[in-house]
Amino acid sequence: MTQDTDPKPIGLKDLGWSSHFLRQLDIDEIGQVIPLRITAVHRDRLDALGEPGALTLTLPPGMSAGEVAVGDWVITEPDESRVARVLERRSLLHRKAAGHRAQDQLIAANVDTLFVTTSMNADFNVARLERYVALAHAGEVTPVVVMTKSDLCDDPDPYFDALRKALP
Repeated sequence: MTQDTDPKPIGLKDLGWSSHFLRQLDIDEIGQVIPLRITAVHRDRLDALGEPGALTLTLPPGMSAGEVAVGDWVITEPDESRVARVLERRSLLHRKAAGHRAQDQLIAANVDTLFVTTSMNADFNVARLERYVALAHAGEVTPVVVMTKSDLCDDPDPYFDALRKALP
């Protein structure tokens, strides 16, 4: 048996590309620009994945890293490592940033499902679960609550009962 040493190329569809994003391209841009999905946001740069592989991108003048979220789709010009524009999102998870200014902090974009994980121990907090589920609903994302450590819990029923009561 031989092992294939060439990594399988990443397709846009594998990264979540859909007709929603394709429709945002002008007809003359199709095949001419490079769509990339943001995988990390840093203070002065973005990490992205696309058909060319992993790339590091710079932001255009006037755009801050706070305007881009992990999961965003961006367009670059060939042979450019700068974002030309951010495509319209299908969903967005965001919250109010800490501090006195009423500013949004972007968490993730173009997400279908948010898995909210909590353990069945002293860390279990219904109010926190309600906040995360509300965050998901506000971002048009399907929440799924995952309960862990049931094997370390004498009786999981009170945790499930509290969860059902708070989130019917």
